[in-house]
Formats: sequence, C-alpha cells, structure tokens
Amino acid sequence: MVTGNNDSDILKWLSITTRYARIALDRRLQPYRLNASMYYYILRIHERPKMTQDKLISLTYLNPSNVTRAVNQLVNLGYVRKRQSKTDKRVYELSLTKKGETLYPKIVMLRQEVADNLLMDITPEHRDGLVAEIRQLALQAVHNETSGIDNE
Repeated sequence: MVTGNNDSDILKWLSITTRYARIALDRRLQPYRLNASMYYYILRIHERPKMTQDKLISLTYLNPSNVTRAVNQLVNLGYVRKRQSKTDKRVYELSLTKKGETLYPKIVMLRQEVADNLLMDITPEHRDGLVAEIRQLALQAVHNETSGIDNE
C-alpha cells in the first residue's frame, strides 16, 4: 500500500487530541475525585442498570484488570454499587448509587463542554461526518489489533 509522506501524522494528531481532551476532562472531573479514565463507566452503567462487569469489560475494549480496578474505585467513592447476581454467584451486577445518579447529568454536561470546545471551529454540518470518520478509525484500529488474537 502506497501512502503519502504525512499519513503517519494522523497518529501524532490523534495522540495530541486525546491527551489534551483528557486533560480538560480531568480538570472538570477533579471536584468529584474522578478522571477521564473513570467517567465512562458511570455513563455506561447508567444506560444499563444491573449490567454485569463482564459486559462492561466488553464495552470498553480495555483489559479486564483495568475495568475491575476502576469499578472498585467507583465503589469506594460511593458512585457504583457492585452486587453478586442472584442467579449466578460468579457474576457481579453493577448499578449507580443515588450519589452516582446525581453525578450522571453533570458528567454528561462536562463531557459535552469538552467536545464543544474541541469542535468549536468545525462547522456543524461537518461535525457529524468528522465524528463518524473518527469512530470508523477507532473501530478499524480495534479490529486490526484484536482480529488476529484468536489465530495466534
């Protein structure tokens, strides 16, 4: 495959974008003792109460130990409740506490602020296409790195 001289710059610019978006999220989430690595779990658990920890792992594309560590931190902060399933004692179900439910709309608002600041100079008609293209890049990266795992 022939690529242009600047094609690899995509890695540089995605990295810079991610780093500074995380810094902005970290700053906004700090009063809640959260960071950019943890807020996502609150969003997903709110969307699917009683979600199992295994399901949360499959949604995040992260190492199971990272998810377990983050969930335990959220439990310790009082945002998440972790209960053993009544039907399968090997499975833990996750749900937000009242404190977590109260925090949820604040996280949604903070996340939107960061996204709006990031996309400030992009016209509204170009935003949807840009986000769709970046999503496709992310999914392709996941596919590229996970499709061969079973075959090795």
